[in-house]
Amino acid sequence: MKDKQTLRDIVLALTILVVAAGLYIGNRITNREPAVVVEVTVDGVVVEKLDLSKDGEFVINGHNGGTNTLVIQNGQACIADATCPDKVCIHQGTIGRSGEMIICLPNLMIAKIVGEEK
Repeated sequence: MKDKQTLRDIVLALTILVVAAGLYIGNRITNREPAVVVEVTVDGVVVEKLDLSKDGEFVINGHNGGTNTLVIQNGQACIADATCPDKVCIHQGTIGRSGEMIICLPNLMIAKIVGEEK
């Protein structure tokens, strides 16, 4: 009886892994369009659309006087500095593929990579 339970557990784990891998690959395929701009919103309002082909450093004024420093370099964007207490947005790393985002909840800021219009 115990062998059947172990076999079922292994089959379930493998099924979950196959489904997760399929979803991951599907997401990578659907987000293949070239990244063009970083669309920055604060509290749901678009405040900046920055070209990824132009390197630079931009200060984004967030909610309640908070700020985020967005750096664009080599076609990728990251948050280099932020006034939020937890700094999670800084640790999210660089983004450069269409659909990727960096979110700063305390400053209500979202930086999203947007591809070409179809």
